[in-house]
Amino acid sequence: MVLTAGPAAPLSPLHAMQPGLPRLRVSLVLACARLPAWLDEALAELLRADFIEVQVLRDADAPARRHGSLAWRAYHALDRRLLGELRPIMASRALAPPLANAPAPATTDALRAAVAGFTPDVVLSIGHSPARLDLWPLARRAAWSIPAEACKPSWGLMHLLPAFLRGDTEAPSGFPVHDDRTGQGLLLDPAVVSIAQLSFARNTAYQLQKAPAKLLRALRRLQQGQPPSEAPVDLARAPGTLATLGLCARLVGRSLWRHVPRLGRRERWTLAARRANTRLDPAAPRAGDFVRWTPPRGWFWADPFPVHHDGVDHVFFEAYDYERAIGEIHAVTVDASGQPGPHRVVMNGPHHLSYPFLFTHAGEPHLLVECAQSRRIQAFRTERFPEGWKPVATLLEGWRAVDGTLWPQDGRWWLFACVAESPFDDGGREFNELFLFHADTPFGPWTPHRQNPVVSDVRSARPAGPLFVHEGRLVRPSQDCAAEYGHRIVFNEVRRLDPEVYEEVPMATLQPDWAPGLRGCHTYASAGRLELLDVKFLAPARDTRRGAAP
Repeated sequence: MVLTAGPAAPLSPLHAMQPGLPRLRVSLVLACARLPAWLDEALAELLRADFIEVQVLRDADAPARRHGSLAWRAYHALDRRLLGELRPIMASRALAPPLANAPAPATTDALRAAVAGFTPDVVLSIGHSPARLDLWPLARRAAWSIPAEACKPSWGLMHLLPAFLRGDTEAPSGFPVHDDRTGQGLLLDPAVVSIAQLSFARNTAYQLQKAPAKLLRALRRLQQGQPPSEAPVDLARAPGTLATLGLCARLVGRSLWRHVPRLGRRERWTLAARRANTRLDPAAPRAGDFVRWTPPRGWFWADPFPVHHDGVDHVFFEAYDYERAIGEIHAVTVDASGQPGPHRVVMNGPHHLSYPFLFTHAGEPHLLVECAQSRRIQAFRTERFPEGWKPVATLLEGWRAVDGTLWPQDGRWWLFACVAESPFDDGGREFNELFLFHADTPFGPWTPHRQNPVVSDVRSARPAGPLFVHEGRLVRPSQDCAAEYGHRIVFNEVRRLDPEVYEEVPMATLQPDWAPGLRGCHTYASAGRLELLDVKFLAPARDTRRGAAP
């Protein structure tokens, strides 16, 4: 089957709303003439939100303060020039008309009186350095400010600097504001994120692209009578000259460590299988007896999903064509010894396809396929298994979503997926936040979970295969993508799953160390006695050039 893109449709809701609540009143005070794109988009979302009433006021532009040594500023300027596809996130924009044409009270007292007359729940001050502390007593719920430095494309998330200097793989981040009530820094909607090892500017852009969503999440919680999710943060000082030169030296070493082993080689995924009378134990996973399959030259295989249908074991998987740089969905049958037979294409199209998730409904096989570029999750049905898939429903629309995973429980269907809630192209980093939805049928309509996103941690958010029950415990496999994408599998016990609360705790981790040369594993699935994993390794470049057609 060839999968084609359909017409654009309204965005599926990602967050649960409580109808009938009064709108949150936000006073927005601007002391700047231009904004970086991430902040411009955040304010545009603020103005569009139907649960917020916004007052916009202009104040005199405030100068930004310089931070760091000349060496640091020179390094950071060069680093920003190398952002590539992420540069639009930091690009400078003139104020949009609703902001540029806002009233500008002539005096400080007049500005304060205008804010007081609005009786705001939240005062959000942007562009003052230091923050205007005379405004915070006017806010009933929260008073946050963003400094003038953040209004410049050269701004960086200094709270990420210590982790970047140390070479950590992950660190806490969020929407950074100054809490004008307490005088301390805050991260709104905090999460554990991965740290890019070779670029501080890239770390900043990766996090700020999520700023519009994170600001709205904090405000939505306030509107619903809950405290915003927040964490205190200390802002690091920018390095001096010697520290900057030391960082540059370390970056050279990190680059060599990363790229030298890859000379003449490329990352390649393949599948590994076993038949056993006992399943892998998620509390103490061992994979030494899994046998690797060998994909044809020019291809890699990943995301295996086995299914037992009409007495035959089939495995669906992503087949990636290096030559065309695109993934398809292929399927094979598996013999009694666990070896694959001839495989066939079951779905392809103009976009990259992966993570085929098979499920049964009303006695018939159905299929979800990841196609983030199409900005939808669709369900398919076939009358000619394992081929001939036809779309029957759209589960999620309008978002880059990956690894859609279904689970039926307590008379409801649950949909797990990582979603890039960002107005920017996030560079394929949809692995930080896990969203959850529930419905009466696998075809919807889907209701967002009250806690969305239910997991905000790069070490466990992204799905790594179907959920399963082991010794009475519900287990959700997930990927730890902190060190790199698809590094290892974490098995999590789901302690609570209902429309109000989702709770899970990690059980154990399957490291990519059970065979020589492995660099990652990111999917586990089973059907009957057949179990599948996928594994990543470095292969000679010649193996990624097309040989015989598969």
